[in-house]
Amino acid sequence: MKLVGPKVKFSDGHYTMVPYGSGGKKIHQGLEAFPGTEWMKMEITKKIFNGCDCYPWREVFAWWPVKTIKGKYVWLKKVYKQKYWAVWGSHFHMSPVVEYGTVFDILTYEK
Repeated sequence: MKLVGPKVKFSDGHYTMVPYGSGGKKIHQGLEAFPGTEWMKMEITKKIFNGCDCYPWREVFAWWPVKTIKGKYVWLKKVYKQKYWAVWGSHFHMSPVVEYGTVFDILTYEK
Protein backbone atom coordinates (compact mmCIF):
# COMPACT_ATOMS: atom_id res chain seq x y z
CA MET A 1 0.00 0.00 0.00
CA LYS A 2 1.26 3.48 -0.80
CA LEU A 3 0.20 6.73 0.84
CA VAL A 4 -0.32 9.27 -1.88
CA GLY A 5 -1.77 12.37 -0.28
CA PRO A 6 -4.74 13.88 1.46
CA LYS A 7 -8.18 13.55 -0.05
CA VAL A 8 -11.71 14.63 0.72
CA LYS A 9 -14.65 12.27 0.33
CA PHE A 10 -17.87 13.89 -0.86
CA SER A 11 -21.38 12.73 0.01
CA ASP A 12 -21.86 11.12 -3.42
CA GLY A 13 -18.85 8.85 -2.80
CA HIS A 14 -16.18 10.35 -5.05
CA TYR A 15 -12.84 11.66 -3.82
CA THR A 16 -10.77 14.67 -4.74
CA MET A 17 -7.20 15.59 -3.88
CA VAL A 18 -6.57 18.70 -1.79
CA PRO A 19 -3.36 20.73 -1.47
CA TYR A 20 -1.02 20.10 1.45
CA GLY A 21 -1.51 23.51 2.98
CA SER A 22 0.21 26.83 2.68
CA GLY A 23 2.84 28.91 4.39
CA GLY A 24 5.52 26.21 4.39
CA LYS A 25 3.75 24.15 7.05
CA LYS A 26 4.65 20.53 7.54
CA ILE A 27 2.40 17.91 5.96
CA HIS A 28 0.60 16.89 9.15
CA GLN A 29 -0.05 20.55 10.00
CA GLY A 30 -1.35 21.14 6.47
CA LEU A 31 -3.83 18.28 6.85
CA GLU A 32 -5.34 19.92 9.93
CA ALA A 33 -6.25 22.93 7.78
CA PHE A 34 -8.68 20.74 5.80
CA PRO A 35 -11.26 19.09 8.05
CA GLY A 36 -12.41 15.69 6.85
CA THR A 37 -9.17 14.86 5.05
CA GLU A 38 -7.59 11.44 5.14
CA TRP A 39 -4.69 9.71 3.41
CA MET A 40 -5.57 8.08 0.09
CA LYS A 41 -4.34 4.48 0.00
CA MET A 42 -3.43 2.86 -3.30
CA GLU A 43 -2.83 -0.83 -3.89
CA ILE A 44 -0.37 -2.38 -6.31
CA THR A 45 -2.45 -3.26 -9.37
CA LYS A 46 0.30 -4.75 -11.54
CA LYS A 47 3.86 -6.02 -11.12
CA ILE A 48 6.24 -5.68 -14.07
CA PHE A 49 9.13 -8.15 -13.83
CA ASN A 50 10.67 -7.71 -17.29
CA GLY A 51 11.18 -3.94 -17.24
CA CYS A 52 14.29 -1.83 -17.18
CA ASP A 53 16.48 -2.35 -14.08
CA CYS A 54 14.47 -5.41 -12.93
CA TYR A 55 16.06 -8.69 -11.92
CA PRO A 56 14.78 -12.08 -10.72
CA TRP A 57 15.54 -13.67 -7.37
CA ARG A 58 19.26 -13.72 -6.63
CA GLU A 59 21.23 -14.67 -3.56
CA VAL A 60 22.65 -11.89 -1.36
CA PHE A 61 23.93 -11.63 2.21
CA ALA A 62 21.80 -9.50 4.56
CA TRP A 63 24.27 -7.45 6.60
CA TRP A 64 21.45 -5.25 7.93
CA PRO A 65 17.90 -6.27 8.89
CA VAL A 66 15.65 -6.71 5.84
CA LYS A 67 11.93 -7.41 5.82
CA THR A 68 10.99 -10.58 3.96
CA ILE A 69 7.88 -11.11 1.85
CA LYS A 70 6.34 -12.94 4.84
CA GLY A 71 6.85 -9.86 7.07
CA LYS A 72 9.71 -11.18 9.22
CA TYR A 73 13.04 -9.42 9.69
CA VAL A 74 16.25 -11.38 9.04
CA TRP A 75 19.90 -10.38 9.05
CA LEU A 76 23.40 -11.83 9.06
CA LYS A 77 22.38 -14.69 6.77
CA LYS A 78 21.89 -15.43 3.08
CA VAL A 79 18.58 -14.29 1.62
CA TYR A 80 17.19 -13.83 -1.87
CA LYS A 81 16.38 -10.46 -3.42
CA GLN A 82 14.35 -9.39 -6.46
CA LYS A 83 13.44 -6.05 -7.98
CA TYR A 84 10.37 -5.19 -10.06
CA TRP A 85 8.26 -2.19 -11.09
CA ALA A 86 4.97 -1.74 -9.23
CA VAL A 87 2.06 0.05 -10.86
CA TRP A 88 -0.02 1.86 -8.23
CA GLY A 89 -3.78 2.33 -8.57
CA SER A 90 -5.56 2.84 -11.85
CA HIS A 91 -3.29 5.64 -13.02
CA PHE A 92 0.13 5.46 -14.62
CA HIS A 93 2.35 5.71 -11.56
CA MET A 94 5.19 3.22 -11.26
CA SER A 95 7.96 2.84 -8.72
CA PRO A 96 10.69 0.24 -8.26
CA VAL A 97 10.15 -2.29 -5.46
CA VAL A 98 12.76 -4.57 -3.90
CA GLU A 99 11.63 -7.75 -2.14
CA TYR A 100 13.62 -10.07 0.10
CA GLY A 101 12.87 -13.63 1.13
CA THR A 102 14.37 -16.85 2.39
CA VAL A 103 14.19 -20.02 0.34
CA PHE A 104 11.16 -21.19 2.30
CA ASP A 105 9.42 -17.81 1.93
CA ILE A 106 9.84 -17.88 -1.85
CA LEU A 107 8.63 -21.48 -2.22
CA THR A 108 5.51 -20.90 -0.12
CA TYR A 109 4.73 -17.35 -1.32
CA GLU A 110 1.44 -16.92 -3.19
CA LYS A 111 1.53 -14.15 -5.79
